[in-house]
Amino acid sequence: MNEEEFNFSIVVQTRFSDIDSLGHVNNAVYLSYFEDSRVHYFRHVLDIRTVDSASLGIIVLEFRCRYNTPVYFGESLKVFSRISWMKNKSMEMQYLASSNADKRIVAEGSSILVAYDYSGKKSIEIPDVTRRKISEFEKISMKIN
Repeated sequence: MNEEEFNFSIVVQTRFSDIDSLGHVNNAVYLSYFEDSRVHYFRHVLDIRTVDSASLGIIVLEFRCRYNTPVYFGESLKVFSRISWMKNKSMEMQYLASSNADKRIVAEGSSILVAYDYSGKKSIEIPDVTRRKISEFEKISMKIN
């Protein structure tokens, strides 16, 4: 993956609390960086002012992260996110984190997201309006597989 493949990004400033005893950003913190990017992505693409789990209706089924190079306190990162495919009830979101200072790719990740009805406690089809907005933003097929 490279930055040119993404239409959305946020800037994240590393915090002192992100650093572990080895002096670099702890591996678990990257999931929070990617989560921030995911929430802002959906707010932007779906034009939602606030996002809570129930109103968004999307849950994380699976998460993967590959760590390429350490990040240290005070570094500023650009975190990119995009939807790479959509099926009937699920979609994949990909993430890329790069250093603002030297543009090195520090981490890459992906998550499988599932449309979910919290009141019914079950997975549902991705709503048509959500599918349409993502398809238009990402320029990917609305096709249901």
